[in-house]
Amino acid sequence: MSSIGVDTGGTFTDLVYLRDDGQVEIAKRPSTPPNFSKGVLDVVEAVDKGRNVLSTLDCFYHGTTVATNAMINLNGVKIGFITTAGHRDALPIMRIIGRSAGRSEIDLKQYTYCDKPAPIVTKSLIKEVHERIDYKGRVVVPFNEDSARQAVKDLLVQGVEAIGVCFLWSFKHPLHERRMREIIEEMAPHIHISISSEIAPAVNEYERSATTAVNAYVAPLLTTYLTELTNALHENGLRSPLYVMQSMGGSMRAADAERRSVNTLASGPAGGVVATSFLGNLLGQKNIIAADVGGTSFDVGLVVDGKPIITSSSTVNQYTLLAPTIDIVSIGAGGGSIAWVDMDRLRVGPKSAGADPGPACYGRGGQDPTVTDADLVLGYIDPNYFLGGKFKLDRTLAEKAIEEKIARPLGMSVRDAASGIVEIVNQHMSDLIRKMTIERGYDPRDFVVYGFGGAGPLHSGAFGRELGVQEVIFPLGNISSAFSALGLAVSDVSTMTQQSDLTLAPFDPDKFTADFERLEKEAIEKLTAGGAKRSNVELKRVVELRYKGQVHQVDANVPAGKLTTAVLDGVIEEFEMRYEKLFGRGSGFREAGVELVTYRVIGSMHIQDASLKEAKIGSADSVPARIGKEMIYWREVGAEVETGIYGDGLKAGMLIEGPAIIRFDTTTGLIHPGQRAKIDGFGNVRITQG
Repeated sequence: MSSIGVDTGGTFTDLVYLRDDGQVEIAKRPSTPPNFSKGVLDVVEAVDKGRNVLSTLDCFYHGTTVATNAMINLNGVKIGFITTAGHRDALPIMRIIGRSAGRSEIDLKQYTYCDKPAPIVTKSLIKEVHERIDYKGRVVVPFNEDSARQAVKDLLVQGVEAIGVCFLWSFKHPLHERRMREIIEEMAPHIHISISSEIAPAVNEYERSATTAVNAYVAPLLTTYLTELTNALHENGLRSPLYVMQSMGGSMRAADAERRSVNTLASGPAGGVVATSFLGNLLGQKNIIAADVGGTSFDVGLVVDGKPIITSSSTVNQYTLLAPTIDIVSIGAGGGSIAWVDMDRLRVGPKSAGADPGPACYGRGGQDPTVTDADLVLGYIDPNYFLGGKFKLDRTLAEKAIEEKIARPLGMSVRDAASGIVEIVNQHMSDLIRKMTIERGYDPRDFVVYGFGGAGPLHSGAFGRELGVQEVIFPLGNISSAFSALGLAVSDVSTMTQQSDLTLAPFDPDKFTADFERLEKEAIEKLTAGGAKRSNVELKRVVELRYKGQVHQVDANVPAGKLTTAVLDGVIEEFEMRYEKLFGRGSGFREAGVELVTYRVIGSMHIQDASLKEAKIGSADSVPARIGKEMIYWREVGAEVETGIYGDGLKAGMLIEGPAIIRFDTTTGLIHPGQRAKIDGFGNVRITQG
């Protein structure tokens, strides 16, 4: 089977074409904000080369930033919100953590920055309806249709384009929310509707409200984008379905993405972790740090025991959402991150030059020095071979920006300023990985790093050595720059069903079994709605547990099949083991009581057999792949050192002693002094300390 994955990033749009013979082709083109669909068509054209590739595909996968950009820039549509009478203030009051959620360390030190996020729905557009369902799912106050119709009428008069509905305890009994939707459809059939019992059927009123509101806020934009993109792709020959990557790592049909747009907020970064898991299984590596260094951000996720870590909530623009996502943490540290001077101190990021105007060396009017400019000045990047020579860089402009904005104000040379920029951004990356591993109970020395993205191979050798990891890999060599797009091309279709039910242990095994079987049936129905076979569906059971009186949950896996008291005791033991791994030995306290919060079923459907072709291992001699030597400054040595430069002639089995630079078509890899790299049969560049 053949498939294409297209990942739209802040700077570049990447494409991976996975052919049915196991060969992989890639293409990169600049992203085209605000019309991102043009960038998708551009990159498809770049790989097509007159072959009509689209007409031969089995699947087309897409990772999009439309929903993410709408939340970051707060330019979603005008929405209304309807809730239970007496609960109008739940959304604007939010939780106190909303003042700090997602904030950078720099912002947290500035009290005036620690404020609530700008509202996505003003209080005047939040309406109340007289109804009430209690915590057991019983109707306490009947649904008042007159107040419901008046609420919709008031919102329509004010010109809303979408409406979100979140009634108290609707996840226990959605009767009133469903009736509310029917009324809105009757009065305004053109409007997008999001109801919480479908978008986020889980406990926690504020988070459920926020998730529903965000879905309503971004869904019309994503719907318009996907409709236009689908039509354009079909006009160009696409006959296969269009799938959209979800934050949780699997894909979903474009029509489902339009209804559940909130599940695409981490669409792009999730692809990189999926690709990491896919390649790790091929290489027999179970514990991997997925380090994606793009133009705008540095995204880190973990693969543990061969599987990505999935969390039931995420934070976007200070809003905490009940949207399942691969556990990915991002900071503003990428190739486009801007270097600046703050009170005689050099800082890098989090602000980025983006795709337009981009780094100073792009020659598009950018005046601020960036990490890419520093890499260019140090000689790591060849200005005549950026993107395989298709995109020329101007070293003079890079030097000028660093000289005027960094070197002169700090009284240092341009070279030292550039080296300082690179060192600082590498330390930012190391710190984030420590946060992702050590704070979650893992030792980075037990992991391998996959450094990918446009600038991943440039920087992962440095922070990997700093962390003491077992190995640093540029996954699939040249393909590492578009590795997230590979994750899209090999992804399964997935869904998640859940139910909150606050219950104290000991648990009833028959009720546990019945509840999971109902959720599994719902997941199977969703995945096979298009006619797929049940045999292709895999199900995973998870419960969220906590000690009574606490507010944070920890996941525990639940075996398939009929459950017994002994099996549930084992689930509780796994919860306590994970709890102490996160919070320290002795932190568990079973005497407080163990409380069930949410049942969750993750369903995935395998729709293709993706494979990569492996070459035979040959000679270790890398001289045939060397294209030259240059004197390059390495900060760890404190001097310029003769450095071997290698091109695309690398073959399986070759060994490269550092210092060395590999100039791929779409990225550049650094092998630092004291490091050694070996090329394996899949084209991976595998680096260890010499």
